[in-house]
Amino acid sequence: MNLKTFFLLTISISVSVFSFSQKTYTGTLVTKLGQELTGEITVNLQGANDDLIKIQSSATSKNKGTKETTSTTASFNTAIIKYIIIDNTTYYFRNINTEYGKSINNVCVKLIAGTINCGIFECGDGKAPHSVAVKFPKSSMNELTSTDYYDESSFTVAIQVGDCKSLYRKILDKDEAVSWTPTSTREQRIRAYRNIITEFNSCQ
Repeated sequence: MNLKTFFLLTISISVSVFSFSQKTYTGTLVTKLGQELTGEITVNLQGANDDLIKIQSSATSKNKGTKETTSTTASFNTAIIKYIIIDNTTYYFRNINTEYGKSINNVCVKLIAGTINCGIFECGDGKAPHSVAVKFPKSSMNELTSTDYYDESSFTVAIQVGDCKSLYRKILDKDEAVSWTPTSTREQRIRAYRNIITEFNSCQ
């Protein structure tokens, strides 16, 4: 396999988690304005959503002894959606920073550890590159950082969790439980992030 073929294959694998098209699911959509709609939601649960999120809902009313069913369809930009619920799982729309200055936008994710303000989110089954990401307490609510994004300086992460002084010092001291190196495996990085999230959320 020549270098060009390998490069193209790598690119193809890296973006595969975000290349699925939108599908329709029965669920509930809640907007940041407090609207709550239940019906058939068209969304890509496996990655980024470049299109508007559509929901088709039906309502039955009685009119002179007969039942009438009306169907309405609404489309929402992901920026106005607080979350959606499908099969008892809550999903959010977030931008995932994959490297300095680059991100994948409007990715559908679920919280798998921690809290909405400081937690780990997963897209799909979490196996593809950039499909596991972290929300730090000092970052924008809409911004996540991919656990595949390696910052050579631990200082950036330490600043994000600086309100927990003991954790801040452990990260700067490169404690193995909360740090990683360029040679760390993906699983090791995710484990370190989990430890950071757990310790920050339990910090007194």
